[in-house]
Amino acid sequence: MFDCDDLKSVNDVFGHDKGDAYLQAASQLISRVFRDCPIYRIGGDEFAVILQGESLRDRDELVGRFDEAKKEVCASAENKWDEVRIALGIAVYDPALDSFVNDTARRADKIMYENKRRGKEAHPLLSLSDILN
Repeated sequence: MFDCDDLKSVNDVFGHDKGDAYLQAASQLISRVFRDCPIYRIGGDEFAVILQGESLRDRDELVGRFDEAKKEVCASAENKWDEVRIALGIAVYDPALDSFVNDTARRADKIMYENKRRGKEAHPLLSLSDILN
């Protein structure tokens, strides 16, 4: 599960066209790293990726590549809306824990929101002073 941080702030401060650009950059980043996986946009700023086979087995490596690619995108960003910040959570189906696929998705979502909370502590939301400075 993936959730784009600060989309509302980008939309409110810079306009919905910049929010659209932010979502496109986020989806391109996810697609580039998880290129062999089915990827779905499941909400306004949320995406789901289904890992199977090699991708599932190599998930730790993929997460590392995603984190590195995300850092590169942010480092080369010319504008606030180009700084793609995405929280990620992964859960693996476990028949002892999951009666349904949605149970796995809920666990991934919970992990993603914890990562999102931690990321916002390190990178707070955009504020008006960020824009004026």
